[in-house]
Amino acid sequence: MAESQNKKKVLESALKLFNRDGLVNVRLQHISDEAIVSVGNMAYHYKNKDAIVGAIWDQLLQEQRLILQEFKILPLFEDMERMLRSLFRLQHRYQFFYLDCLEVVRAFPEIGEAFRAHQGWQAVQIEMMMEFNVARGAFVSEPEPGYFKRLSVLFWMHADLWMYRQQVLGQPTDDYFQFRISLWSLLEPLFSDMGKKEFVQINAMVLENML
Repeated sequence: MAESQNKKKVLESALKLFNRDGLVNVRLQHISDEAIVSVGNMAYHYKNKDAIVGAIWDQLLQEQRLILQEFKILPLFEDMERMLRSLFRLQHRYQFFYLDCLEVVRAFPEIGEAFRAHQGWQAVQIEMMMEFNVARGAFVSEPEPGYFKRLSVLFWMHADLWMYRQQVLGQPTDDYFQFRISLWSLLEPLFSDMGKKEFVQINAMVLENML
C-alpha cells in the first residue's frame, strides 16, 4: 500500500510542478521535495524524469480514451456537450502537455508516435459522430466527399490548441463557455433545422447550469 501511495504522490507532485513551472524547468529533486519522497525511493518506482513523464502520458491517454469511448456509444448533442466539458477538465488537469506539446513530442519520440496515432483515432470518432447525426437528421449531408474527414481533423486541432492560443493572446484559459462555443461553431454550418433547435436547447441548458 505504501509503495502504491508513493507512486501516486510522485506522479501527482510531478504533474503539479510540470503544470506550474513547465516541463523543462522541473528536476527530479523538485519532484522529490514536493512529494516528500526521497530521490532514492522515487527511483525505485521511476528511474528518471523520462519514466515519470511517460507514466503521466499513459494516464492522460487512458483518461482521454475513456471519455471518447463513452461518447461514441451514442453521440447526440447532449453527449457531445458532456464530452467537451470532460475534455476541458482533462486539458486543465494535464495543461503542461497541451501548452508544451511540441517540446514533449520532440523530447520523447515514443510519446510523439503514440500521440500522432491517438490524434488519428480521435478524428475518426468525430467523423463517425458527424455521420451518425446525418443519419438521425440533425446534420445535413457533407457538401463534398472528404469534407467530414477534413473537418474532424480541424476539430481536434482546434480543441488541443485552444489553451495554447488563449495564453498567447493573454486571454483566460478557464472559460468553458468560450471553449465550447469555439468548437460548436465548427459544426454549426452542418446543422439541419432539427439540429438548430437541438442546439438552442443545449445552449439554454448550459447557460442555466452556469448561473
